[in-house]
Amino acid sequence: MNTLKKYIKVYQVVILVLITIVYLGTVMCNSFKAEKKQAIVHPNGKLFAGSATCKNCHRDIFESHQYTAHFLTSVIADVTTIKGNFSEGKNVFRLNDRLTIRMERTPDSLFQVGFVDGKEAMRQPFNIVIGSGRKGQTYLYWYHNNLFQLPVSYYTPLNSWCNSPGYSTTQILFNRNIPGRCLECHGTYFKNTIASDGIEEYDKSKIIYGVDCERCHGPAADHVAWQLNNPQEKKAKYIINPASLSRQLKLDNCALCHSGLRKNSKPSFAFVVGDKLDDFSAPDYNVNNTAKLDVHGNQYGLLTASKCFKMSKMDCSSCHNVHVKETNNAQVFSQRCMSCHNSANHNFCTQPLTKGLVLQNNCIDCHMPALPSNKIFLAVEDKSKSTSDLVRTHLIAIYKEQTKNYLNKINKDKSLAKE
Repeated sequence: MNTLKKYIKVYQVVILVLITIVYLGTVMCNSFKAEKKQAIVHPNGKLFAGSATCKNCHRDIFESHQYTAHFLTSVIADVTTIKGNFSEGKNVFRLNDRLTIRMERTPDSLFQVGFVDGKEAMRQPFNIVIGSGRKGQTYLYWYHNNLFQLPVSYYTPLNSWCNSPGYSTTQILFNRNIPGRCLECHGTYFKNTIASDGIEEYDKSKIIYGVDCERCHGPAADHVAWQLNNPQEKKAKYIINPASLSRQLKLDNCALCHSGLRKNSKPSFAFVVGDKLDDFSAPDYNVNNTAKLDVHGNQYGLLTASKCFKMSKMDCSSCHNVHVKETNNAQVFSQRCMSCHNSANHNFCTQPLTKGLVLQNNCIDCHMPALPSNKIFLAVEDKSKSTSDLVRTHLIAIYKEQTKNYLNKINKDKSLAKE
């Protein structure tokens, strides 16, 4: 009898231990999940909801926006998001006879590997893709909590690997640190701190990739919670509609990323739509010298120097619908030009009509042509095809040489069609 009691007691202890282990395991697992899903809070104290929550009420806008260059401007790197070719023979970028960089694919990861005289000198993984791929992509890798740019990027027009902007083409380097000011234009939020050595560190669990809904409407958790609790209410609360802002504040929202180099007076990602941009940063160039504004990255400066802008109330949204992919659709943009420039207003285009020229289809290539950047030069594998980056200028004007080239192209296309 005593032996049976002992067995029962041991059995009870074992059961108790097992229950405790299961309980602790559940708590730890739930704690781990909670940690992985911890909230992301903007520096202004507002909580992000995540753009997926917008789908419940704004399905059409949410779904169309996913295909825009803004939304795709940063993503986690993998075989589906990297545009460059990893196939043998197409995965090498040669700096010179001694230095090469290979793009390598392993079962676990993707790497850029630098070789000196055929011997491996450095390798780092593709971790983040920057750029939608519309014109190109560049790539970042994690080193502890720091982010660095990989030395080889991708240039879409030539379907070719190329040098990364800012890197030497005579050395193999992997040391270009990425500050928050760069990421501020390629992501909705990266939680960052300044380390003792002055290099910014990032919290990998608190990143919102791409320029999504909350980048232009502000953190939306309060809005989502209120709307879910008040589904019958049609008037939005706790969200910012940029259309309701003053002209300058609308422009400031776009100018954060489209006004060239700026010096921050407040930390990156502190600005939120509705703020005055000059309270957060200042131009790192002479704003009055428009002749020296490069076409790369300063659409705001060029636009505001245009006669069209000065003589109207237009802002960026007059021409751009950021919710929809409209890239390279000259006809769509031309129709917006003609909402102001038309015969009734006596300011229609004076270009004499020639066969094949339909003004309504393309104002853009004559008045906002793609021009070479003085800042970004792309060296590709075939050196004869290396080129300056071409960017559509936002200084709306008459460009005689580009207009001539456009008309010649129409005539050439017309001749080819006859053959």
